[in-house]
Parts: sequence; structure tokens; C-alpha cells
Amino acid sequence: MKKHWYFFLLSIISVGISLWAYPRLPEEVPIHWNFSGEVDGYASKLFAVLFGPIFLTWIYGILFGVSKIDPRKENYEKFAGAYRVFMNASLTFFVVIHIAVIFSGLGYDVNMDWIVNIGLGLLFIILGNYMPKVKANYFIGIRTPWTLANETVWARTHRFGGKVFFIGGGMLILSAFMPSSIRGFLLISSIAFIAVVPIVYSYFAYKKVTQI
Repeated sequence: MKKHWYFFLLSIISVGISLWAYPRLPEEVPIHWNFSGEVDGYASKLFAVLFGPIFLTWIYGILFGVSKIDPRKENYEKFAGAYRVFMNASLTFFVVIHIAVIFSGLGYDVNMDWIVNIGLGLLFIILGNYMPKVKANYFIGIRTPWTLANETVWARTHRFGGKVFFIGGGMLILSAFMPSSIRGFLLISSIAFIAVVPIVYSYFAYKKVTQI
């Protein structure tokens, strides 16, 4: 039970906000914004209040479940603290988005573009700090054919990837303060940087290690 307390706390917050907001929401609620921060998608208020808590539970179930079925599940004990931080940071981000959607539906001036960029940036910075502690597994981390084939490559890639995540997270936060005309481009560029650079590095690290 102690391992799940943070999830239960976030669930109470998420469900509580939904129950409080439901009678106050209009029949249609904005749920999607484009790269310029303009609303381009609506849903019923029932969908808006249910999606957050259900999605939170679904994500938690996946993150908790993979540690039990991974063929390398014994490694999860070696980075249990880092994995808990990863789970809690990710779940917190989703709850913040849920709350922002609800308050936007209630008529508050919510800058969703700003919230998403800064929230993602902080999430990647947190993940980057803990990335070097992640041990080899099939679900969490930078999983490429080269990192999974060699533990030295895994370790080197995750040390390097942690720096990439930290820099990319900083770029995402900075993009929130840029003009809306280029914010979307910076968002995509930052995520591409985070996603692609560690993969390329893992290939060259493998080549170097296997040639020793």
C-alpha cells in the first residue's frame, strides 16, 4: 500500500476536481489545442471529467505492470527509486493537464500551450537526472538494439541520454516564452532532439565498445 500512496493521492485530486467541476461545466468542453494555443477540439463534459482519472489509472497500471512481466524484472529493484520518480513525475504531469482542461472548460483563461511546454520540459529534466540510474530492461529507458545487446553500451547511452533529456527539457521550457508562431516548431524540434540523438549515440557507442 505504501508504494501506491502517491497514485492514490493523485487519483483523489483528479476525481475530486472532476466531481466538483461536473455540474459547473458547459455541455461542451475544449480538450485539444493546436501549436498556436488555439482550441481545435471539443468533447462532452462527461468525457472531459472521466478521461483524466481513467487515463491516470490506465497509465499507472501499465507502468506498474511492466515491472512484473519484464524478462529482466530483477533489474527493476536496482533502480527502484529512479523508477518511482519516473512514475510519479509522469502521473503528476497528466493530472496537471487534466486540471488545466477542467479549468479551461470552466471559463478560466488557461494558457495550455505554456503549461504543456513547461510541464514537458520539467518532466524531461527530472527524467534526465535519473536516467543514468536505469538498468537494462525492455520497457523503460533508451531501448535500442545496441543498448539491449550490451550492458556497457546501455550504461554509456543512459549517461549521455540523461544530459540530452536535461538540455531538451530546458529547450522546451524556453520555448514556452517564445512567440506562438515558432513555439510549435521548437516543441517538435526539442522532442526530436531528445528522441533521436540518444539513439544515434547508442549505435556509435556499440561500434566503439565491440571494436575494443
